Amino acid sequence: MTKHIVSVQCFFFMLILISACEKDINKTQNLLCEDQISNLNHPKTDDFNRVIDKYIKLGLPGISVLVEDENGIFTSSSGMADIENNIAFSSCHVSKAASITKLMVGTLSFMLQEDGKLNLDDPISKYIDEAILSKLENAEGKTIRQLMNHSTGIYDLITSSAFYLAVLNNPNKAWSQTELLKFAYHQNGYSLNAPYPAYYSNTNTCLLSMCIEKATGIPHHELLREKLLNPLQMTSTYYQSREKLPETTAQGYFDLHNNQTIVNVSNLITGSGNGYGGMFSNVFDLRKFIRALLIDKTLISDSSLAEMTEFLQEDEDFFTGAGMIKKFTKKSAFGIGHTGRDLGYSADLFYFPEKDRTMIFFVNYGTNGSSSLKPIFLDFENELADVVLQD
Repeated sequence: MTKHIVSVQCFFFMLILISACEKDINKTQNLLCEDQISNLNHPKTDDFNRVIDKYIKLGLPGISVLVEDENGIFTSSSGMADIENNIAFSSCHVSKAASITKLMVGTLSFMLQEDGKLNLDDPISKYIDEAILSKLENAEGKTIRQLMNHSTGIYDLITSSAFYLAVLNNPNKAWSQTELLKFAYHQNGYSLNAPYPAYYSNTNTCLLSMCIEKATGIPHHELLREKLLNPLQMTSTYYQSREKLPETTAQGYFDLHNNQTIVNVSNLITGSGNGYGGMFSNVFDLRKFIRALLIDKTLISDSSLAEMTEFLQEDEDFFTGAGMIKKFTKKSAFGIGHTGRDLGYSADLFYFPEKDRTMIFFVNYGTNGSSSLKPIFLDFENELADVVLQD
């Protein structure tokens, strides 16, 4: 959901709660991936597989990768989609894209602006009741654009310990936006000063989904399917808490006690379906989306895309655009797209415009909190990007 480390202090009670709850994600179906778009003779096949195999051996449970470059498409997967039932992770398995949801909601916002349904420079007070905004520090006078580029300074609701306790007590709850916003009420906002005039907050995109619904009179998840998922034939993409997940959904894992033992946390739903997270997909569907947005440019106009890629700096190698992020800026080429981080899942979706290359991956391990495997995951991301960008 966010690149920031969140509190996991209340995870002590997690296993008891998970075992007692009705599950949203059940046993993962064994899946023989028959998609044949991969170039079996891709010249970097051995290099990519070497990276994937290395990090499976270092402890990441399952990995699925798609890279598209001048040599065609490489796809591969390794590890387990369901450790308990010995189900191998395939490239066709569905996994949590987490904050990549924000890129889809941001794209939808530009589509609605082009349709005349809203304006990114509208104040959010045009769409959200004062009774709500008055309880959110730094919300006064902010615009939709500021929600999208994370320049509001509004507190991030998922960093609240009360939020995680509520998730633990209601593991499979389908949260509403207003229920989630209560965790940000009367919390200190963030001071935004140069050189870092942005601060990533999931509350921003939760509010954005509310603006979309008020402007259109239609639930934002229905608009996402109508305007993005269905037209792009993203038939393996689902919005958790708003749509039922398929039996091909991979399990998600995390080292709860930081003792080199990972446990299944698939059924802790961290506010999915409210703008900031919750999309489940696979590498093939995410390829359809990023191609349409950034390569074929069939979703929004060039002027909208230019607005989307006006970036503010959030830290040394993380820049926030209007629904998009930029990172890998220290490498030979930067990437634009979005990361996805949640309790039991991680993902990346990036296009490197200077080299016309795309990198997509899913890992069914959570990197939204600290654990011994988090730096291993970050090394995987870094090493895979190096191979993608290598000439």
